[in-house]
Amino acid sequence: MYTSQRTISVSGGTRGRAHSLRIFLVVAAALILARLVQVQIIEHGSWSQAAAAVQEREIEMSPRRGAIYDRNGTLLAFDVKAMAIAVDSYNMTRPLELTKILSEELKMSAAAVTKLIYHSSYFTWIERQADLETAKRIEERAAKAGAYGLIFLDAWKRLYPQGSLASNVIGFVGSDGGGLEGLELEYDEALRGVPTIVHVVQGADGRTYQSRVVEEGKPGQDLHLTLDAGLQLLCEEAVSACALRYTVLNGMMIVLDPKTGAVLAMAQDKTYDLNKFWNSTVTQRQNVAVTHIFEPGSSFKAVAGLSAVEAGVVGPDTLLQGKDGIKVGGHTIHNAGNLSYGTATNGKVTFREVIEQSINTGIVDATEELGKEKLHRTMTLLGFGAATGIDLPGEAKGILRPVEQWTEVDRATASFGQSVGVTGIQLARGFSVIANGGFLVTPHLLQPTETKNSRRRDVAPPQRIVAETACATMRDIMTGVVERGSGKSALIPGLKLAGKTGTAQKAVAGQGYVDGKYTVVFGCLVPADAPELVFIVVFDEPKRPDGGQVGGGSVAAPVFHDVMVEWMDTGNFVPPSER
Repeated sequence: MYTSQRTISVSGGTRGRAHSLRIFLVVAAALILARLVQVQIIEHGSWSQAAAAVQEREIEMSPRRGAIYDRNGTLLAFDVKAMAIAVDSYNMTRPLELTKILSEELKMSAAAVTKLIYHSSYFTWIERQADLETAKRIEERAAKAGAYGLIFLDAWKRLYPQGSLASNVIGFVGSDGGGLEGLELEYDEALRGVPTIVHVVQGADGRTYQSRVVEEGKPGQDLHLTLDAGLQLLCEEAVSACALRYTVLNGMMIVLDPKTGAVLAMAQDKTYDLNKFWNSTVTQRQNVAVTHIFEPGSSFKAVAGLSAVEAGVVGPDTLLQGKDGIKVGGHTIHNAGNLSYGTATNGKVTFREVIEQSINTGIVDATEELGKEKLHRTMTLLGFGAATGIDLPGEAKGILRPVEQWTEVDRATASFGQSVGVTGIQLARGFSVIANGGFLVTPHLLQPTETKNSRRRDVAPPQRIVAETACATMRDIMTGVVERGSGKSALIPGLKLAGKTGTAQKAVAGQGYVDGKYTVVFGCLVPADAPELVFIVVFDEPKRPDGGQVGGGSVAAPVFHDVMVEWMDTGNFVPPSER
């Protein structure tokens, strides 16, 4: 028996490979160690921040927005507590359940919810103004389903208790709490306050473990308006009823305090529910009192007449042409309906009759001696062709071409409200000058005792631009419009009124002024001797159901009458004779 012995030899190549492997392992270990040192020591701060970003974040939350009140303390807009809901898309669980819950509770489509919750972000807003009951149901249902990843934060929701009342004046706020229209936009900086900064801590399991206030915000400032909600409601109802009856393109009614420029009412036929503003159209949201430009027609005879009276060209009894057809610059200007006046006095009428009966030839005759420069200057001084500075966004300037571009025909037509364009608020301001004895005021909606942040400069104090005696003369003459002339439908027994009607034929591109299309106007000073209120009523293209003639006296004046009578019946205005 013997034992055999095997000798195993290692070649040089094998030893080389083993040596290389040992070197590789040493180098790899060194690299790993170096990376650990880099991550844990050198880059510790940046990696800690990255980790915190997954679990912690700071969110800016809007504070309680300032409330809005009318002049009597009626609440027009305010905030109520709500809940803001967001989602952490990276750490959420059971997304299908979350989609179902959110879709059902927030009345959103499943597609819309899916798009939000799958957005690649640690924080995506789902709903910023959910009411508390809805938010509570969502939180309870999500917890019961084991669906995590939702973030709930205290928030505020805007409510408008009067619905559509003064909607075109008040405006509304967007989902982020910022003003988007009207006074909500104009005074957004004051209303919105200072945001609250909230620090949110959320675990990788999608649950929110901590939500704390880092920087306390400051509630917005309340606004107290010059508007009277009761008068605003009366005006809106009257304008809407007339607009429906005459199927107008639009209608408006403005009430000013002529001494201060305070807007007491600014109504129109097209309104919308501020609590559901997303259902409104652009047309419904427009405030036509400051954006719609129209030719004022014969209501502008009050402006031209004021200019002529102050210049000493005419007085109440000055005789002027009443006969139809007056030549100006090679053109013949006619009276409405080609009517002639003063047939018993050789075609002559007094200036008082010109205003009362709204005679075109008479006012053209009066301004011929006045001249285009003086007439234009009066219109400019009264603020036409420039923004009034009212604290509302989007105000139009109107149209008043430079006097250098005026011909004698322009002077003549401007005297009865053609070839110039005005807004309702401009016309109300112009009539206020006649009412208050010659002072130009700045229309405004915020009580002057309050100083709020606005995108506009401080309003200018009233400044005299016309002599008081000229204004008093015009007020006296304008009483005849209501008592004997074209505005008799505005007459209110026991209350002396000064008014002026206007029926402006509208121009159509390529056709000029056409029959059947009119803007009708009525302006009234209440009471006539010492006016406390100025009314402007305007309707665009009214149409009588029977196809008959429309005018400022037959359409606009009765609307003023009905509102004023009801305002008096409720005890809000007492005639001077009864005080």
